[in-house]
Amino acid sequence: MAQTWALRGLVACVPMLLILLAAECATSTNPVPAVVTIAGLVLLCFFFAYVFVVPDDFSLSATDRTLGIASKIFAYTRQGLTPEATLGACQLILPETLASSICITDGTKVLASWGEDSDKCPPGQPIVLDTTLRAIETKRMEAFAREMYDPGMKEYHFFKHLHAGIVAPLIVRDRCMGTFELYYSRYSDIDARQMALARGFAELISTQLASFELERQEEVSARMELRALQSQVDPHFLFNTIGTIVSLVRTEPEKARSLLIDFSNYYRQTLSNSETLTSLEKEVEQGIRYINLMQARYGEGRLRLSVDLDPETLDSRVPPFILQPLLENCIKHAMRETDPLSIALSSHETDDGVELVVEDDGIGMDEYTQRYLFDTKHLNNEANSGNGVDVSTSRRDACTTADGSLKRGGGLALSNVLMRIHFFFGEESGIRVSSRLGVGTRITVDLLGEPHEPEGTMLPSVQ
Repeated sequence: MAQTWALRGLVACVPMLLILLAAECATSTNPVPAVVTIAGLVLLCFFFAYVFVVPDDFSLSATDRTLGIASKIFAYTRQGLTPEATLGACQLILPETLASSICITDGTKVLASWGEDSDKCPPGQPIVLDTTLRAIETKRMEAFAREMYDPGMKEYHFFKHLHAGIVAPLIVRDRCMGTFELYYSRYSDIDARQMALARGFAELISTQLASFELERQEEVSARMELRALQSQVDPHFLFNTIGTIVSLVRTEPEKARSLLIDFSNYYRQTLSNSETLTSLEKEVEQGIRYINLMQARYGEGRLRLSVDLDPETLDSRVPPFILQPLLENCIKHAMRETDPLSIALSSHETDDGVELVVEDDGIGMDEYTQRYLFDTKHLNNEANSGNGVDVSTSRRDACTTADGSLKRGGGLALSNVLMRIHFFFGEESGIRVSSRLGVGTRITVDLLGEPHEPEGTMLPSVQ
């Protein structure tokens, strides 16, 4: 609005001054009026530049500076309220204010402080300032003043030479996670701009903490799901394997002994820690143990496995428990009633990482099953629905196993494997599936880049 009125005034004044300058030059030999008119034109030009150019430059500079500070604060606080992160944020924010000192707490103790008297408020010191305790309780920003130093009052141990301050709560999901505090020499140093800065920086840190909290909860959820899946033991697989080994004890004791060792190692690996990466070589060994146990049950003529691994990939770090579910899927969902099933396992080194392939020559999947392969909710709803929807005979046949139960395309197992891949490698890595009905299925696992090894406290096993 100010720029609009300035432009209108300039449009009105400049022609009048030009007319006045021409009239003075034509009627008077005295140069003073002409000089005054020219000076007026120059002042108008400066006024125009100030109104239309300078504010834009100031605004652009301030915007760039604000974005730069926000980006640096995010870099510090992306891992939560750690003492190192909060100290870096304090050192970055203090020069942007008129405050003499800055402090960040976690609601119970000081995490970091910087500026005058900050050595008197080291990390770990309990909170005693009444304003801080009140801001935590009410979740509202407050300014305070203390006119004189009283050594007997505990709160004066906080920046005792600074007599005023602002305390802003750090709110995440309606819960106070701590406080952001600025301290000043005099209460008169606190104005609307300082209050706005305190509120803005507190909200900025709160937003980043909310993002960190969400990521942390997703990681915890993924770990819990991982352990829950890991703790599940298929009773049919357990009883069938034990029964197979028992039947071989008298006729083929050496084979029974070898299977018993595979069985023991298989479950030892399955029930081990799932939060640490393993080597591809060990993951393949676990898959081969599973196939050995299945061959003992079905017969080597009914189930065949070929392995072709690139030696360069054997030491690659991969998520645990991703290969065996894929092999199990082949046997459960691809094996025909009487014909043998061949499974080919291979690995290759790519420009971006490692490619792991599991391919079978089983019954395959139709396009409908492939479309909803990772949508277990959709397939379960279809299987359990009583709405009378007719499923075509060809699709029903394609989605049934040898015992007549609905074949859901292994969606649950694939979804769990995909969850582990994303947990360790990120969203860019994943699973590609191609299948032809009656021909077979090819599952390709793409592990791109370097894996992320989770940090933090180990979670208790799910019972």
